[in-house]
Amino acid sequence: MPIFDYIATDSRGKMKKGRLTADNRQTALTEIIKKGFVIESIKEQSDSIWQKNLVLGSGVKLKEKVVFLRQFATIIQAGVPVAEALEILCNQEERNKYFKDVIRQMANDLNEGQTLSRAFAKHPKVFGSMIVHMIRAGEASGRLEESLDHLAIYYEKQNKSRQKLTTAMIYPFFVLLMSFAVVLFMLTWIVPMFQSMFQSIHGKLPLITRFTIYLSNGLQHSWLILLLLLMALLISIILIFKNPSSKKWLDGVILKVPLVGVVTYKTELSRLLWMLALLIASSVPVIDALESIKKITNNLTIRDAIARVAAALDFGKPLSEAFRDEKIFPAIIYHMTAIGEKTGMLDKMLNHVATYYDNDVEQLLERMKALIEPIVILFLATIVGFIVMSIIIPMFQMYQQF
Repeated sequence: MPIFDYIATDSRGKMKKGRLTADNRQTALTEIIKKGFVIESIKEQSDSIWQKNLVLGSGVKLKEKVVFLRQFATIIQAGVPVAEALEILCNQEERNKYFKDVIRQMANDLNEGQTLSRAFAKHPKVFGSMIVHMIRAGEASGRLEESLDHLAIYYEKQNKSRQKLTTAMIYPFFVLLMSFAVVLFMLTWIVPMFQSMFQSIHGKLPLITRFTIYLSNGLQHSWLILLLLLMALLISIILIFKNPSSKKWLDGVILKVPLVGVVTYKTELSRLLWMLALLIASSVPVIDALESIKKITNNLTIRDAIARVAAALDFGKPLSEAFRDEKIFPAIIYHMTAIGEKTGMLDKMLNHVATYYDNDVEQLLERMKALIEPIVILFLATIVGFIVMSIIIPMFQMYQQF
C-alpha cells in the first residue's frame, strides 16, 4: 500500500507533518481532511530502496526506548494530553528516523480516536506485548502515567544491567583481540624470518617448531581456505541457533556452564520477576502476565517452563505451586510467591526476589571480571610463549653445533 507524507495546518493554524498509508492519493487526501487539517502539500513516497529506512531488528535501541518512556511519563504527569505528548516527542526525536516515524504514526492513530494501547500494539517490533498489557491496564485503571513510569523504571534497570555486563566483558574481549593480532603477526611475519635459518640445522627440527612452521605456512598460503572455513563455521552456528530444537539444547547447556550459566540464569530470573511484578501490580491477569513475560526471555528452556506454569494456572493451580513443580525455578520463588498469595502482596514479594537476584548478579559479575582477566592474560602468555619457545629451541641447537 502506498505511503504518503503530508504537510498541513490544523484549526489553530499550527503546522502539522505526518505520514499515512492509503490505497491512492485521493483516499489519503480524504483521510487528512477528516482530521480537520488544511492540506499544504502531499507527496507519495517512492518504493526505491534508497528512500527506505533500513533498520536492523526493531531499529530502536534499548536506551532510546528508556528515554522515550521516561519522557512520555513525565509529560503525561504534567497534564499534557496523550496525543500532544506524542507529537512533542516526535518533534524532538532527530537521531532515529525510524523511531520518529513510529511515534508520528501513534500520534496520528490517537488523533483518529484509537486508544494508546492499540497504537502501541501496531508496532510489535518496537513495543512488545508486555508494554501493550501495561498501557492497556493503565488506561483501564486511569493510572496511565503510573504504568508508563513503571515501564521506564523497568527498562532503565535493564539498560543498566546490560551496561554492567558490557563493561565487565570489554577488557577480556580487548585482550583476546590483541592476543589474536599478536599471534597472527608472529606467525605471518616473525616465524617466516627464522624459517630459512632453521633449514641449515642438521637433523630434525623439534616437534614444537615443526608445528609452528606448519601453522605459519598454512596462514600464508591457505588463508583464503581458512577464512572460508571460519565463515562456514559462523553460518553453521547461526543456523543452529535458528533451529528451535538445537537452540533449546544449547540454551540448556549454557545454563550449566560454570559462572557464565549462573549469571545468565539469575539475570533472566531477575528480568522475568521484575516484569511479572509490574504487570500484576497494574492489575493484569496473572495468566496474561505470564504470556507476556514468556516473550522477553531468549532462553527456550526458561520460556518452556513459564509456558507450563501458565498452563498449570489454567487448570486451577495456584502460582506458587506451579512454580514449585518446575525444577528450573529455585525454592525461594515458590516460598515468596506463596507468602504473597496469602498476604495479598504478590507483586511486592516478587519484587523482593527480583532485587535479591539483581544484587547477586552484580556480585557475580564483579567476581567473573576478576577471574576472567588473569585467565585471559595467562592464555595470551601461553600462546606467545609457545611460539617463542618454538623459535628459541632450534637456535640453541644451532649454537651447540658451532
